[in-house]
Amino acid sequence: MMVLVESFFEFVRRYPVLAGAQRVGVAVSGGGDSVALACLARECFSSITLLHMNYGLRGIESDLDESCVRDLAFRLGCELLVERVVPEGRSEEELRRLRYEWFSRCGVDVVLTGHTREDQAETVLFRLVRGTGPDGLAGISPVVDGRVYRPLLEAGRGEIRAWLKSREIAWREDLSNLDLGYRRNWIRHELLPLLRRELNPEVERALGNLAEIVWDDSAWIDGIVRDRLEVMVFCEGERVVLDCSKFCGEALGLRRRLMRALIERVKGDLREIEFAHIEAALRLCDEKEGNGRIQVPGLDLMRSFGLLRVIRLESLRAMPERNFRVDFPVPGKVIVPEGAGIVVSTVDPGCNYNESGGSLDWDRLFAAVDAERRLELRNWRPGDSLVRGESTEPEKVKELFQKHRIPLWRRRAWPIVVLGDLPVWVGEFGPTADFAVRPDTRTALRIKWTQGLGS
Repeated sequence: MMVLVESFFEFVRRYPVLAGAQRVGVAVSGGGDSVALACLARECFSSITLLHMNYGLRGIESDLDESCVRDLAFRLGCELLVERVVPEGRSEEELRRLRYEWFSRCGVDVVLTGHTREDQAETVLFRLVRGTGPDGLAGISPVVDGRVYRPLLEAGRGEIRAWLKSREIAWREDLSNLDLGYRRNWIRHELLPLLRRELNPEVERALGNLAEIVWDDSAWIDGIVRDRLEVMVFCEGERVVLDCSKFCGEALGLRRRLMRALIERVKGDLREIEFAHIEAALRLCDEKEGNGRIQVPGLDLMRSFGLLRVIRLESLRAMPERNFRVDFPVPGKVIVPEGAGIVVSTVDPGCNYNESGGSLDWDRLFAAVDAERRLELRNWRPGDSLVRGESTEPEKVKELFQKHRIPLWRRRAWPIVVLGDLPVWVGEFGPTADFAVRPDTRTALRIKWTQGLGS
């Protein structure tokens, strides 16, 4: 009996956050595992708060579960919070989502849950048969986001119920746990007993050990993944961009983990992301020529000139209309849409011709402005061209994009100053020859584009 108590206290000592928590929440359903967890927590912590969610799915049985938890809180002399909800669905995932969302609003520092060694074994088996990668074999994590802790993962249900009986502590059995229509119950009552009988009487412990090993290995590998990702990823507003040349130089196993981490970073989770999605993203990065694009659940991935842009679909849909056109103030500044940066204009007397860079001859440009042709700033449009330097032949801006390897997604909001509809200045590529500064230029219009990359 003391093994269970010692194991619980050892778990708490392992995580300093728990020892320092001022308000500890304990998720209690009324079942044996969570009731034992509450009693153990009461012995360990000076103050605990029991957290019970009543879904009302089992009628009077659900209300009896709540009454059991209320009685337990009274006997332990601790605070109780009860939340009654009517879930839209009955799936385990939906109920879990509601439960953990509520935990985050309860005002506690940490939450303890009563997952056991059997829960761990069932989870590992379910994921293994359904199809999973190494991280899936880690099963139920002992810690989630530094707030949710599972102190009983190394304890078996038999040990827990024996401990409760030795202390004459009552609990309730959820009869729905006997319904073999639920896949987890089938694993619990049919598959695991078969494996115990035919292969390994300690199969739950073996699967639990596997999960612990994989969890520790994954934590170590995740540190490597985070470090490697930092040197090959940068941000462009809401976009996250991956350098494919650096990425493709890594071993395949690491590339898979890097891609999963990148998708999770942008999407926020890995729900609905399957092996096939990761492989499709890897193939997209591996392509040597041309551009490519795929979508995976919740994300749009586009590759262009050795870069991979990853953006949430909702952000992509929220982007403004492709074309914009606004008056260009002189002097003044314009914020370019889509986080593309800021274009600033200044008028300066005198001009050092050899240092003119992207400046225009203001006197000649001003003389060309009239009622029908005013200065405006707009985005690049197909067909735009520019006569640069000493050349007399126009160059298409699209060809300049290709020459300078400008990714497709950056072109959309690329700023161009036009006189009427004649481009006189293009971001990064400077002024058109007709209005570029000359040795005799007296006043220069300087235009500077500060790109929004990394903002």
